[in-house]
Amino acid sequence: MSRLVPPRRFDPAIPEMMDRRGNDPSLLRADLRVLETINRFLGGYRIVHRYLPGLVQQSSVTILDLGTGAADVPRAIVGWARSRGVTVEITAADGNPEILQVARENTASWPEIQVVEADLLTLPYRANSFDVVLCALTLHHFGEADAVAILRRIHDIARGGYIVNDLRRNQVAICLSKLMARTIITNPIARFDAPVSCERAFTTAELRALAGRAGMANFSIHRHRFFRMALVGRK
Repeated sequence: MSRLVPPRRFDPAIPEMMDRRGNDPSLLRADLRVLETINRFLGGYRIVHRYLPGLVQQSSVTILDLGTGAADVPRAIVGWARSRGVTVEITAADGNPEILQVARENTASWPEIQVVEADLLTLPYRANSFDVVLCALTLHHFGEADAVAILRRIHDIARGGYIVNDLRRNQVAICLSKLMARTIITNPIARFDAPVSCERAFTTAELRALAGRAGMANFSIHRHRFFRMALVGRK
């Protein structure tokens, strides 16, 4: 590793605060709103909107969104699909029941979205059961072996293709997140999680190696602004 790309720091004994149970509900909701704002203005939705059309070849599509959080990405996809006359059914899965409560509230008026509780390491879905599988800002929450297991299941479950987008680890992102945590971030969950997420993120080379270990072959990895990257593949 170079000075610009420090070694990954991941301690499974110290989970990110949003992954822990018993958070103050108001603080958790505020943190999820922060993540939604980040996705809206710093490229999260843009990544999905860029690559999803290339994976959707029909007028009706089924999508599995893993680590859905407050289900903001599924809502953005439904908006995109409605504007293009595409029929979409999205299963929004997350393993945290407290976060899922917020997701269910946020999607109550979105009939295209079904929110379900599911452990990403023991997903119950059959092979080729969804046209597209998505996973956003989630992979860095796991160690390497678990990340490989999740990528393997993403490849297995997807009938057509998949999009995995996450943070890219580098020193600039880590320093900026630490500075913001000391200055402008007021939510205690986000204040802890922002720099930790950047330190736990993979690099593009590491993600490529993980995908190879997971048996993925027909994929490409793209660097995006704001320290994001996307693994996009087809079956």
